[in-house]
Amino acid sequence: MSFFAELKRRNVIRAAGLYLVGAWLVVQVAGTILPMFGAADWIARSIVIALAIGFLPAMIVAWIFELTPDGLKRDEDVKPEESIAPQTARRMDRLILIVAVVAIGYFAFDKFVLAPRRDATLVTQTTAHVTAEISAEQAKINPHSIAVLPFVNMSGDAQNAYFSDGISEEILNVLARIPALQVAARTSSFSFKGGNKEVPEIARELKVRMVLEGSVRKQDARVRITAQLIDASNGFHVWSQTYDRDLKDIFAIQDEIANAIADELKVKIGDAAASFAPSRGTQNVEAHDSYLRGLALWQLRGEDNLWQALKQFEQSAAADPKFAEAYAGQALVYSILPDWTARITYDDALARARDNAERALSLDPTLPESYVVLAYLADSDRRRETAAALYQRAIALRPSYATAYQWLGNSLWSGGQLEPGVAALEHASALDPRSAIIANNHGMALIALGRYADAKVLCEPILKSAPDNHSCLESTGFAALQLGDFSQARTMFAGYAAATNPGAQAEVGEVFDALQDHGDRHAIAVRLAAFLPQSATDPNSGNTFQAYVIPSLLVQLGEPQMALSNLQSWAYTDRAGMAEWAVMQPILGQLHCDPGFVALVKKINTTDPHYAKLCTGKP
Repeated sequence: MSFFAELKRRNVIRAAGLYLVGAWLVVQVAGTILPMFGAADWIARSIVIALAIGFLPAMIVAWIFELTPDGLKRDEDVKPEESIAPQTARRMDRLILIVAVVAIGYFAFDKFVLAPRRDATLVTQTTAHVTAEISAEQAKINPHSIAVLPFVNMSGDAQNAYFSDGISEEILNVLARIPALQVAARTSSFSFKGGNKEVPEIARELKVRMVLEGSVRKQDARVRITAQLIDASNGFHVWSQTYDRDLKDIFAIQDEIANAIADELKVKIGDAAASFAPSRGTQNVEAHDSYLRGLALWQLRGEDNLWQALKQFEQSAAADPKFAEAYAGQALVYSILPDWTARITYDDALARARDNAERALSLDPTLPESYVVLAYLADSDRRRETAAALYQRAIALRPSYATAYQWLGNSLWSGGQLEPGVAALEHASALDPRSAIIANNHGMALIALGRYADAKVLCEPILKSAPDNHSCLESTGFAALQLGDFSQARTMFAGYAAATNPGAQAEVGEVFDALQDHGDRHAIAVRLAAFLPQSATDPNSGNTFQAYVIPSLLVQLGEPQMALSNLQSWAYTDRAGMAEWAVMQPILGQLHCDPGFVALVKKINTTDPHYAKLCTGKP
């Protein structure tokens, strides 16, 4: 007799079918009943596993034993003439049929009766959960918060985009002076330009309640501005207005819009109202036009854009020598220009920044940009308390000024106050969540605290939408470097080099080859240590690593004394705060305890937050 025939004779095949149909029915019923009693997920999984494990023993029993009138007996002990296997087979066939009918009936009942009820319950629960989450998020949002989206250029000429953007930014700046109002920063608001996201989605991303949008049509000496205020919590338009005026009335329009919004939000402009008019003190259309062009270029950053912005601000000042913002614009550009180009020294740029900031301040003492620049210059001289006071003055004049919080945060953590510095940068990030440069600075402060994973998370949304953003490539790469993840660090710095100094891309590969023991570590270290502080912005230098990154690289290459010598060669004359960023890194390890390093920290008027823990054993 064949094996298959023997399986049939012993009713093993029928037993398998009955077991499987019964097990399926048990699983289906359990899947329906258990959730009703709030049973844990592991119970249902345990039933499936138990049934699966039980299949083989059940088949072994069916093979070895036969059901007789006297109970179970071993198959070999039952004589052929005494066997009732055929009758048992017929009973099993009927039982399989009954169980199958019950299973099919249950399946139909579940599909057409129970499933719709479960789906309806799930939809209700999910809707309630989502509604609760949205309500919780909305409860966290300041009811006196607003984002000003870039006004649409309706002039029919793309060249006029700077004008519509400039009007939006000036309205934003007017609103940012109202202490009771939280205003999303320009970088974040303008990141939605040209996109197709709906207002409620934009409001959620920027964590604001109100959104101001509009359009600008400029023709000859006339301008038409349409503005509308939307409550994102319900999608309703709460205010809208159209203004047809001469260009010379542009400031009055901005004030009217700001006052209308303040009235709708039930916030008081108070003393800030008196400061609006003089802070935009030009009636010269040419001066204002050049200023708006410079403002657009300043926001773009980059070497060429900053030089062009400077030219526009200079033309604005030439057209109206009493226009304070034109000098403030020049001061802002000069403050950061040497970070982007090697064509001007820090000493020269910062001297010009001071001159323009003071000129702007003499014309208008309420301009926060002037105080921010003067604070930055105090930082460059390591007059940290003076810098903090000036930053606070700028914030008092414009409470939603993200750059002021950003530079204040940098000042604090560069001075060894890591936690307060991170707190200020967190505020800057909240005001401007889509700013890559704020995310970079915030990330660098977190790296100094040893919070490497948090630093990387900050830039994930930005790199997702802009994978070649150099600011986030740098901070993410630096965090990966500190973690010893040389593979990711290589990828990030390779992208950073491609975006900022393409001629230095080969250097990245050589450095990380050496870090991964595939090159001459000492030779690479000697080459890195020889680079000048501004070499990363020099297209002919062959270097892409900023001066504050190089000491960490040298330590990881096994050359801590070379790292110290490198710092000593430029830290004392550094005007950009790069020395402070370099010495705050925990990865420098025992170098923090070196007498030469301790003396350097003291000489640059900062505090080493890692010294106590690393060198004295105190927390």
